[in-house]
Amino acid sequence: MNEMNGAGGISSGARTATTPQHATRRAGRRSLRRASRLVGLVFALLLPVVAVVSTVAEPSGTVHAVPVQIDKSQVGPYGAVTVIGDSVLLGSAVVSPTLADRLLERGWGPIKMRAGEGYTSGKFGVRQDFRATYWLDLWRSQGWDAPNVIVNIGANDSGFCDTDLACARDAVMHVVNNIGPGHRIWWPQITRLYTAHPQQNNWNLALTQIAAERDDFFTWDWPAELPLYNSPDGTHLDAPGYRARSARMAEVFTLTLARATDDGTEAELPSPSAPPSTFVSLPAERIIDTRTDEPGRQTTGDVLTLDFGDLIPDDTTAVSLYVAAALSGGNGYLAAGPCGEPNSGATVNFAAGAARGAPSITAVGDDGTVCIETSGETDVIVDLQGAFVSSADGLKLDPLDTPERLVDTRDTGRATELVIDAPEGAEAVAVNLAAIKASGIGYLEAYPCGDPAGVANVNYRPGPPVSGSAIVDVADDGTVCVSSSTPTDVAVDITGSFAADGALSFVPVAPTRTLDTRHAIGGWSPIHGAEQVLDVRVAPPSAEAVTGTLTVVRPVGTTYVASYGCVGDPPNASVNVGAGAVAANSLTSGVTADGELCFLAAGATTTVFDTTGWWVS
Repeated sequence: MNEMNGAGGISSGARTATTPQHATRRAGRRSLRRASRLVGLVFALLLPVVAVVSTVAEPSGTVHAVPVQIDKSQVGPYGAVTVIGDSVLLGSAVVSPTLADRLLERGWGPIKMRAGEGYTSGKFGVRQDFRATYWLDLWRSQGWDAPNVIVNIGANDSGFCDTDLACARDAVMHVVNNIGPGHRIWWPQITRLYTAHPQQNNWNLALTQIAAERDDFFTWDWPAELPLYNSPDGTHLDAPGYRARSARMAEVFTLTLARATDDGTEAELPSPSAPPSTFVSLPAERIIDTRTDEPGRQTTGDVLTLDFGDLIPDDTTAVSLYVAAALSGGNGYLAAGPCGEPNSGATVNFAAGAARGAPSITAVGDDGTVCIETSGETDVIVDLQGAFVSSADGLKLDPLDTPERLVDTRDTGRATELVIDAPEGAEAVAVNLAAIKASGIGYLEAYPCGDPAGVANVNYRPGPPVSGSAIVDVADDGTVCVSSSTPTDVAVDITGSFAADGALSFVPVAPTRTLDTRHAIGGWSPIHGAEQVLDVRVAPPSAEAVTGTLTVVRPVGTTYVASYGCVGDPPNASVNVGAGAVAANSLTSGVTADGELCFLAAGATTTVFDTTGWWVS
């Protein structure tokens, strides 16, 4: 490779005027022709599995690997993609599975991909079929103009520009302007041999600046990941490296560009199962633990019927529960709902071996019972934490428009027990708890200070943060406490407070799915994109707040989803989840005048929301 003028051979049939600058470039191209023979040899050594790819000799004597074009007609839910690149991308076109294959697996398509040694932006005087813009123009004339574009160009252009930032920006914008508005462009940064790092850094700075200036242009820090791969020349990879890079490119591209679109439909809301109700706090009580209680371990299709007897008031319309799966045999979920009524939701999702729990405010059936449906093999634990009654004797909710962070031990330092001041006049508070950077398996418990109940509100383990919510009584001195059973950082957000003179009463409903980006329930599909906000109707216009279960399903990378009433800046996380995992949390949040709730995803994921009730004046 010529480390003055780029990676891969460049053959030019065009002549340039004789100026000192152009003379330097011509001299560089003569040097490039000599070096390009070595590029062809290096590329062949790095990709022995593609020796069947022939080479052609240009009149100048420059040797090029034959460009490769791939056309995939399969239609994916995320949309069509154009891919154009130089020799750095060529390996991803000839080593199987190719980048096009990986994009199809991720849900993109159709795909048109082309890569060739010596390809450039098209800004400089090279033969037209070595210009990315030539192929983009040609494909448009043939009716192909995908809204999503991957451009893996720059190793050659960076040699033309050297350390001239304006030159690099012009070359990048030459392609961007050719692609035109209404498209989204993903452009990986380049790597070069150490002797050309000034050129590499100049080019990558141009990409970074343009990405910061535009909302339709994204760049990927490939240099940060190159050390994980085998690259003898600092630019190209061996065959296993290209295979891994193709998978990684498809992953990051999806994480960055996949987006939901709204078809305008809304989920049908359920009818109230009881009149507006007020909250009555109850002493925490374990209702069932199938590890020791009958009927024992549950499996797919089993249903537990929970009869609370005299533990709840006679006029109870809903209960506040903590539902957990323990010693699970595989992936599955538990769904809590009123017995005798349809239940389209899920309360907690679990995986093999891990204890997973989630809070839930659940309507009771006509006979005062709650049923727990099981999908998968697991033990089930249920704790009763409160009740909602049809009389006006209980507490009412004053929701916050946006959750407020009360404490974060990453800032204040860890403590076994946190003492938190509740809002003045509050008799109970609705909080969201998160365990972060846990040192071991454990649980968080929230309680009125001085009166711990010994039951979990959040089960956690080392790994990504874990979230859970709770309604917690306030102690006589106006405090609530949060304790951790093993060392972890803890964040606590308040979402509302309860008092006898509060504003809102709870209307329970059978759990109803009002958002599922996999199936366009709520109008949005096929994926919740990174930093995308979805506005979804989850309650009627009469509601001022909603309660439900938010589930985040198998995100591309570790991420979180935040829910809020579509006013102001998005709050802190409502649910945290690791890459490929599933996590759920119950939440209570204000909604818009139309009953809409907004969801912000930090990274691309499937987002699901089940409405379990709403709050009215």
